Amino acid sequence: MARMSSFNPQNQSNTVWAFATMGVADTPLMISMASSALKNIHNYDAQNLCNTSWAFATLAVLNQDLLNAMSAEARPRIHDFIA
Repeated sequence: MARMSSFNPQNQSNTVWAFATMGVADTPLMISMASSALKNIHNYDAQNLCNTSWAFATLAVLNQDLLNAMSAEARPRIHDFIA
């Protein structure tokens, strides 16, 4: 997990998405990914935010700080989420 700090937003969101898609709730990994994402959340695009929020919700992993940060990032860019 030491290399997680080198993940870009797409790497981070794809990783949690993949674990959620497989139904693998690796809590230590999700906690680490949330911590890493919080440091980089301002670089997340709409797809990264969607994939990350979906993954955490699907695995029923609540990280209030990450949820608050994703919400704060999404609100001013709400038009980016409309197809």
